[in-house]
Amino acid sequence: MSYNKTFKMGLRDIDLIETSLQQRLNELSMSFDSKSNDRSTLESEINEIRSLLGNLHNQKTWYRPKSAVYVSG
Repeated sequence: MSYNKTFKMGLRDIDLIETSLQQRLNELSMSFDSKSNDRSTLESEINEIRSLLGNLHNQKTWYRPKSAVYVSG
């Protein structure tokens, strides 16, 4: 058996995943600030989520108009 390398998700699905990951990251950050006994587990999960959010961000195609001058900001 092999992995499924093709996923069919809509923009809403990706947005929901990204929002959920950001919410979990906020929860973990709050737990990390309090006196937690298992900081290494929290750090590990925080790093995994940050990495995954970075991967999602890097795969996005950003819109830039071709017919006009683009000013970011």
